[in-house]
Amino acid sequence: MGTAVGQTAKSKYDDEDGNGIPDEGEVVTGTYKSVYAYDANGDWYWDLGDGRVQGTVGGVDELDQETLTVCDYKVQYRGSFENDPFLDSGWVRNNINCKGYDDNGNYNYLIIHKTDPRYTGNRPPAFGGDWEYFVDVESKLGNKLVRPQNPPGQN
Repeated sequence: MGTAVGQTAKSKYDDEDGNGIPDEGEVVTGTYKSVYAYDANGDWYWDLGDGRVQGTVGGVDELDQETLTVCDYKVQYRGSFENDPFLDSGWVRNNINCKGYDDNGNYNYLIIHKTDPRYTGNRPPAFGGDWEYFVDVESKLGNKLVRPQNPPGQN
């Protein structure tokens, strides 16, 4: 799963081996921020919010400012890391706000693991394996996973 232990974990947790990652069986609640930016030339920059940075450029200022789109993420999570840097169970909520050249949308995802009682195995998969989207909200579309048979006001 792609969520790493954030810098602002709210829960205290055991870390017997001192690797900065919650030990097996420890449930952690946390939040962190991330920034993803890209331009129409195909260049991109991603500060994952946990010390890792990826991309074809070294910073947002190196992207084409005329075609720049910046997406700010607020990531909240609760689950266990099982002494590895990625969430192994629980849930992840991404609140994403994009502004710029080709996207001015807002997105809200709630992704749950098969250990969550809300998991059905019938929703779109997330992160591969044992995760699925529980909520997939996009501005102007609403929750794309729960579509009414008839639009409001029509029978």
